[in-house]
Amino acid sequence: MKKGTSQGEHREISRTSTVIQVSYHTVDRFFRDFADDISTGGMFIATPKPLKPGTRLNLEFLIPGCDYPIHVKAKVAWSRSVPSEGQKRGMGVKFDNLSPSAKDKINTIVKRLKSVP
Repeated sequence: MKKGTSQGEHREISRTSTVIQVSYHTVDRFFRDFADDISTGGMFIATPKPLKPGTRLNLEFLIPGCDYPIHVKAKVAWSRSVPSEGQKRGMGVKFDNLSPSAKDKINTIVKRLKSVP
């Protein structure tokens, strides 16, 4: 599980490791990749071609225990185009105005995943 800090990075919201298929698009391109971790603040999307920081996205993903896909707008916060030891190529995205129901569903799955040994 990823939690807290990583290489000098400080998070206000802890993330939980999981694998979630995520579809996303920019104004002119569509993508489908997998998110490696998620929190109510955002997610890490593992992708061979990460987008530039500041890129606006529309995301759609289904989390375990949720009967409907979550749709949310997001922005690329950072990207890693060259993998380093123990880290995949990909990008961190920050959610914009997550709905209360989506936030509750994500919180529920994060808590459930953290309780699994």
